[in-house]
Amino acid sequence: MCSACTDFASRLAAGTVNDPYGAIAQLVERLHGMEEAGGSIPPGSTKQHLQEGPVSDWSLAGFVAGDGYFSVTRKLPSFADGDPRLRFVLGVHVARRDRPLLEALRTRLGVGSIKDAEPRRAHWQPTSTFTVNSLRAHHAAVIPFFTAFLIGGEKRHQFELWVQAMRAYERLHPTRYGKGPSTCKRPGCERPVRGQGVCRIHYYEITGH
Repeated sequence: MCSACTDFASRLAAGTVNDPYGAIAQLVERLHGMEEAGGSIPPGSTKQHLQEGPVSDWSLAGFVAGDGYFSVTRKLPSFADGDPRLRFVLGVHVARRDRPLLEALRTRLGVGSIKDAEPRRAHWQPTSTFTVNSLRAHHAAVIPFFTAFLIGGEKRHQFELWVQAMRAYERLHPTRYGKGPSTCKRPGCERPVRGQGVCRIHYYEITGH
């Protein structure tokens, strides 16, 4: 055990460690496990640990701080005015032996998907990736969770810039989420849209059917 872990263990025994620091210590311990290569830790150890009790919110946020990312990618097609459509992604990419942690994160957030991939080279590990790319899911679950539990540091800074970029994007390209159905674009008509931006009556006038 390294000096950081020894120090943490003594502080834990003395009852002077709060939850956020426990998340850091768990992350340090996990990194030690990765460095002790050669399979000294049984492949099922993570799953066994999770079965012993629930993973705390601080620990899950610390897990994402170590292995996760907040990214912005482009998707097609672009908007009619030429502006790019953007996809805001929370992702966590790990060796498949740590898939139970991804499952715990998905359960806690209530959103996202997990995909498994076989190793691309013989000596590589199979991997699992957790992703969330829905704006609705980000507002409902991702942003509240990481605002509350992601501790200060580079990952917290990355997260805050990501949220700022998302909100700026939504101001330029607002969605109708939470606003109900669109209404007819004809002046004075409040009926719901049927097609081509107009209601059923005006749609019939345009198309004849």
